[in-house]
Amino acid sequence: MELLRDPDADLVQACKHPEADGFEAAFAALYQKYRDRVYSIAYRITGSSMDAMDVVQESFGLLFRKLDTFRGGSLFSTWLFRLVVNCSIDMRRRERSRRGPKVDVEDSEDLAVDPGDGPETSAAVHELGSQVQEAIQKLSPKLRVILALRYLEDMSYDELAATLSLSLGTVKSRLARAHIALEKVVREEYPHLQEQERAPGSGAKEAR
Repeated sequence: MELLRDPDADLVQACKHPEADGFEAAFAALYQKYRDRVYSIAYRITGSSMDAMDVVQESFGLLFRKLDTFRGGSLFSTWLFRLVVNCSIDMRRRERSRRGPKVDVEDSEDLAVDPGDGPETSAAVHELGSQVQEAIQKLSPKLRVILALRYLEDMSYDELAATLSLSLGTVKSRLARAHIALEKVVREEYPHLQEQERAPGSGAKEAR
């Protein structure tokens, strides 16, 4: 089966040659194309608009310095989003160290769970916006990242596997653990969200 050509291949190739005349225009084109998505991913993970803007700057700085290491084994966008995820996690860790320790909800690898998406959690994440974002911020980094990318950035399982360098099985099991952890946070700290889900006529449960 013929592989689809990376739509960014020409821009990426031009950006690998800073001395060439087309470098600035190519880099600006990549920046304009991905700036908003990079900010969105960074914001979902860090929970801070200021930190997200810092991640945008840091990510594109790293892009400039590391682009020659990109060999085309994946789409450029996948490679970039992986870089953004790592920058965002590093940013959050630095902020936590400045503010003092905070206990994240655990993400034990030993839980035996159904790997399918939890329907109540899925509906909550899609329907209830900012409060669910706050709840997600209380999870450990691995669980927060995979929930944010899955539901708030609408990444498929395949995209998650490529972006996070995980197998599909690990993606599914980690999502299942994230559902359990998020439901615990919602139940204990945001009980009104569950009440909204159960209310007649509310959200995705009645959608067809």
